[in-house]
Amino acid sequence: MEEFWTKAVASVGAQVSPEVFNLWIKPLRPGKKLSDGRLEILCHNDFAADYVRSHYGTLLESAIAVERGTHQSLSFRANPEASNFSEKPSPKESSPRQDAATQTQTNEVPPVQPAANSGLMERYTFESFVVGACNQFAHAAAARVADGPPLVYNPLYMHGGTGLGKTHLLHAIGHKVLKDRPQTKVRYISSEKFMTLFIDYTRMGRVNDFKGQFRSVDMLLVDDIHFFAGKKGTQEEFFHTFNALYGDAKQIILTSDSLPSDMPLDERLRSRFAQGLVVDLHPPDLETRVAILKKKAAIEGIDLQDDVAFFLADAIHTNVRELEGALIRVFALASMEKAPITMALVKESLRNILKNPERRVIPIEEIQRTVATFYKISPMDLRSNKRSREFSHPRQIAMYLCKKLTNHSYPEIGEQFGGRDHTTVLYAVGRVNEKQSEDSILAKQLQSLSEMLSH
Repeated sequence: MEEFWTKAVASVGAQVSPEVFNLWIKPLRPGKKLSDGRLEILCHNDFAADYVRSHYGTLLESAIAVERGTHQSLSFRANPEASNFSEKPSPKESSPRQDAATQTQTNEVPPVQPAANSGLMERYTFESFVVGACNQFAHAAAARVADGPPLVYNPLYMHGGTGLGKTHLLHAIGHKVLKDRPQTKVRYISSEKFMTLFIDYTRMGRVNDFKGQFRSVDMLLVDDIHFFAGKKGTQEEFFHTFNALYGDAKQIILTSDSLPSDMPLDERLRSRFAQGLVVDLHPPDLETRVAILKKKAAIEGIDLQDDVAFFLADAIHTNVRELEGALIRVFALASMEKAPITMALVKESLRNILKNPERRVIPIEEIQRTVATFYKISPMDLRSNKRSREFSHPRQIAMYLCKKLTNHSYPEIGEQFGGRDHTTVLYAVGRVNEKQSEDSILAKQLQSLSEMLSH
């Protein structure tokens, strides 16, 4: 059993992200075979058992079937006493899909002392960065640049919205370079600070001193380059700085909130920014947000339960900065009240954040009525135990819309659908999410319903 289980888990690991593997798949253990022929899969708590069953149960069954040559039904249950679940992962352990660029992540973040005058922030390292599908390409490119020389991507240009990890990767590159090659002259600066220094040195008649600061470095890291928009003099100076460094084969890494072609900058700058490697970062998916919270908690030495992490990750999905800010509020309240981090404490600490005044409050009953009318059934049918597709499909749609358009939790939604368990709602939301990407008719129906409910 252990042999086929190991192979099956490896197979699943090759099909999911490293965060999903480490958070949900790796902790699982095979249990005993039940009287009805199902194989027990042991999870560290009830929440994990529900989540893995609904999201990865089919994937695990398929992987086991391939290894055993026959279908094997699974039963997921909590077994918190199992010693394996309390073990911290080894820094060398990773999912089968992790390459050398992502294997540096651990729960322990080694302290890094930035070199004098580098401008680097201590906490932003590769070890503290969580990799997911949203940022995997940018992370790999940043790691490759940090591993240099020779120059492979020059400049490296990373763009994306606020709080998605651009600044983190920028500092991480600098830390890695100084750790591996301490003699390297690395300089980090925000574009706003670059402009302020340029103005100050110009006013004092020391422009050559300013130029010497930036044209003598081996690696220049410039954050938020879009700030140069409308600053003609600063753009001109940076253009010459860029050319001087590029001509001397020095590495340049830039971040911005948009593509080079979309920025209102001098065409000469836009073309130079685009001549290297341009990579983007997207908002993190649910699994990555959970992984970020768990890692942040581990760094702080705090035990963050899965249900709490899932609730926070589900409630705050705009960017990593807001997610970490919410977690800090939770930590602060728990510390002040000398109380454990429970769901009640989390909701209390974030009660103002979780309210969205710009979004119309849509009652679950209104969603049920709208969906029922759309599919020509009654709202009572959605709350009933009728299981034919005529009723189960609209019911799943309604549950999905309740989660998307309201701030209600999974248990609260389930209660409004005939007292159903939260795992039923979890499954329905996941199922609709999965199907709409491949079913254009369903996607249009969801869009129509959302528009009807939002007006």
